[in-house]
Amino acid sequence: MAMWRTVLQLPRHALGFLSRGEGALAALSKQVSKLADLLRDSAKRGDAARDELRKVRQELADLRREVHDRLLQNTMTVTRAARALEQGASGHVAAGNGDVRLSSRPIAVEPGESVEPEWEPVFGAEAPDPQGREWLGLTSCPVCGHSHFTIVSPWNKLILLDKAPDPTSARYDYAVCHACGVLFASRRPSGERYRFLLQHFEEVTAKRGGEAVTNLVLNPRPLSDADREQLRRLAARGVFVSDHAGLSRREYLAPLLRDRFENSLHTDVIGALLEPRGARVLEVRSRAGSILDGLRRAWGAEIYAMPIWESQQFLLREVYGIDTSATIDFDHFAIPFDGEFDLVICNHMITHAVRVSDFLATIRARLKPGGHLYLHNEPDDAEFLKSTQSMLATLNPLHLQAFDQASLVRALTANGFETRFVKHQKNGTLFLLARAADTAAVTMSAQECQARVAAYRRAYDRAVLRVDDATRGRLAAEWPHVVRHAVASGAAEFDERGQLRIVAP
Repeated sequence: MAMWRTVLQLPRHALGFLSRGEGALAALSKQVSKLADLLRDSAKRGDAARDELRKVRQELADLRREVHDRLLQNTMTVTRAARALEQGASGHVAAGNGDVRLSSRPIAVEPGESVEPEWEPVFGAEAPDPQGREWLGLTSCPVCGHSHFTIVSPWNKLILLDKAPDPTSARYDYAVCHACGVLFASRRPSGERYRFLLQHFEEVTAKRGGEAVTNLVLNPRPLSDADREQLRRLAARGVFVSDHAGLSRREYLAPLLRDRFENSLHTDVIGALLEPRGARVLEVRSRAGSILDGLRRAWGAEIYAMPIWESQQFLLREVYGIDTSATIDFDHFAIPFDGEFDLVICNHMITHAVRVSDFLATIRARLKPGGHLYLHNEPDDAEFLKSTQSMLATLNPLHLQAFDQASLVRALTANGFETRFVKHQKNGTLFLLARAADTAAVTMSAQECQARVAAYRRAYDRAVLRVDDATRGRLAAEWPHVVRHAVASGAAEFDERGQLRIVAP
């Protein structure tokens, strides 16, 4: 009976348990709800605390950056003043003075994120010299042979471009010779590597870059049969096409007359200084033959030409009937014509010659005793040392040498040429007449050398600081050093608001 009473009471106990459980659950639910409310309040307070912490951290980072920039600015300004005192000079006047022209665009003190340089292939073509064997690493000046030099810029123009033959092509390690003062690429391409650059002239120098050729007289591309037919048809009108004939520019080669006018200066200078009657004359890198034809007409000269483009080779023969060679080999230069010459004319060759002393020795060996060398269209490095032109943009991968008037004269003296006459043209390029002679090399003084190296370093600093945002990451590793050096040398200054700006040369 007791057992049955227990069994019969189970539903009542269960109901009581359930009733008590419901109350407990309700109480627990209230506690959970209160806890949830507390957690939500805590989360809100936590989010607010985290937001406040982030704000404080950002303000601290901004303060650190401002303190860093101000300390850096003060340090660089003091360094510059100390250097000026050491040199016994006042340096550039303070920013804000009307005598100093500052760039309109402020320069970042920090370079930002570093980017590994990448380039697209040139014309999608296979890069030359994949083993990297056709690089010349020079341990002495290629012009005068002096062994002391200072590297002032690692890069050529490819550091600014989207395309390059391969990732190694942008580094030339340009150096200033302590003796003659010529700037030269101490790391330079040769052989097929250099020929590849010449074949893809437009892209590696960033000229037109695949657009249609506008000047058929200066066309660097190989000629097709259709190109030759077009040149032959246009050249048939001759050089002197009068406006009254009513022809459109599509019916003749207008650049032929323009070339004649531009080069008449050289014909006149050579005629006045040498009177080359019946002289045997060779022009290296002849454009359209106007100088040679002028000397033939005025002085009865016997003329020969060495072009660099197939288009020029074709026009020299077609327009003027001039005997021409195959295109020039800038690496292993040779003269294919027999005999000696009274005069060798060179257009823009010293800048590009791979082996400069060999090039000049070849010419000197083929000159008659007392024969002359005439250089023209050689750029003066004042275009980037003393103006706003970028040194990086100017020194394209085909520019292996650069110089001013004095260093060009010293370079020729070191190679057995005595300068007789040298001048600048309006476009800033040099032209020069020199005579083959027994000469002794002339070197710069220590003060001249120091000034020249310093000028190149300032030009390099300005060029780096002027690169656009997309390129800056390529130069991030050297950016802080460039900024410090630019301020110390006076190539850059902080304005009254503490912003860094380039000082115009």
